[in-house]
Amino acid sequence: MGKGGKHHLGLEEPKKLRPPPARTPCQQELDQVLERISTMRLPDERGPLEHLYSLHIPNCDKHGLYNLKQCKMSLNGQRGECWCVNPNTGKLIQGAPTIRGDPECHLFYNEQQGARGVHTQRMQ
Repeated sequence: MGKGGKHHLGLEEPKKLRPPPARTPCQQELDQVLERISTMRLPDERGPLEHLYSLHIPNCDKHGLYNLKQCKMSLNGQRGECWCVNPNTGKLIQGAPTIRGDPECHLFYNEQQGARGVHTQRMQ
């Protein structure tokens, strides 16, 4: 018998199966939207992509949290509206603007304190 004993005979210990990691609220919302898209009937009088513009597709970061800035899709060359959310909940940050462009969400959210809803002064 070789040096390694059982491991060389193909009798390795079975790998422990880990349950899949829990899905975050952003990932769950994204899954729901993708499921809805997959079941859409595309061909109609408005064209195949028209229905997509009515959907909000959440913007999740690599950790599954909501990105501070969420936006609607651009349409006809015009930017979609953007707003600021709490990255943990996806809830709108009160006091932050909803605009076509960058609402500068970092001014309305501080990770240590959570959503403040109060505009902070910029350093000049």
